[in-house]
Amino acid sequence: MRILVLLRDQSPNGITTYNRIVAEHLRHQGHVVDVWPPAPGWRRALPLHRWSVPLLSGAVKGFQPDLIFISHYTQAELAASLSQQLGVPWVACMHNGHSPARMAQWKALFGSAAGVVTMCENLHQKYSQLIGASRPSVLLSRLPIAAPLLAPRGQGPLTLAYCSRMSGQKGPRCAAWLRAVASLPEAQEFKVRVIGGGSYLPQLKSLAQELKLAVEFTGLVPDASPYLADVDVMTGAGYALMEGMVRGASAVALGFAGCWGAVTAENFHRAVAVNFGDHCDTPLPEDAQALAAALQQAIALRRGDGAERLTALARQHFDAPTVVSELADYFQALR
Repeated sequence: MRILVLLRDQSPNGITTYNRIVAEHLRHQGHVVDVWPPAPGWRRALPLHRWSVPLLSGAVKGFQPDLIFISHYTQAELAASLSQQLGVPWVACMHNGHSPARMAQWKALFGSAAGVVTMCENLHQKYSQLIGASRPSVLLSRLPIAAPLLAPRGQGPLTLAYCSRMSGQKGPRCAAWLRAVASLPEAQEFKVRVIGGGSYLPQLKSLAQELKLAVEFTGLVPDASPYLADVDVMTGAGYALMEGMVRGASAVALGFAGCWGAVTAENFHRAVAVNFGDHCDTPLPEDAQALAAALQQAIALRRGDGAERLTALARQHFDAPTVVSELADYFQALR
């Protein structure tokens, strides 16, 4: 297959990470994939909006894609217009829910889509209900991750980490996490790390000083991998949490809805169903006390065999070659 991936931009986030991994493994499996924009800055020269169809249609026709794959509404409008003009089917990948007004707009666009891909059970239910019995079909997929080799674990102090963008809603969440860590009986014995940058970072640094907590702040980094290998307890959601779990860390799920809690082998699939607290129908606790309780459970799991069992599950469930192969089979069936 020849697949054209249309992105809003190449900003470092979960959606661009997902599309990079998908494109890489589709190529490994023998497919031809072109990603637009190919590099940061390209979008400024040629924005990917529906009004740019006259400028893009020739290039799209020249690539001769069998399918167009999008993840944002603006690019969905473009894909729908290109599909109408060139006859190329398009598929939407839904990473999030939206406001009622935006969902109504998506529903109207889905009438011309060949398929819809969702990342967790909660989103699959939402979009299946939105679309109803009409086309397109809705695939329940999952985030793929290329799991690295497991590094041996040392016997020193545990490393607790929070990985996210430090702005918007997530900055205050990190503040609650710092307060939770500081409240633990062994707080001064842990290595504490905050991975990520953003406008809230100065306030977080001031809070760490106020709490008398020694914290390593990495700031914005192009590749978080060097800061993940020794993490014993990871807090976050989506790819950030997954990166910790597949490396051997225990996990505290802290998403947009709040603190879902410690992830265990027993509740793993329930946690995945809501993307670790990102897609819950009701708000979750977000206070330091709730986070501290989840951290204590995750620390106990790391000191026992709970983290090893969780890691084995995560590496199997999010295995990139398997996830992308299932996605390719879905694409083939839509042609």
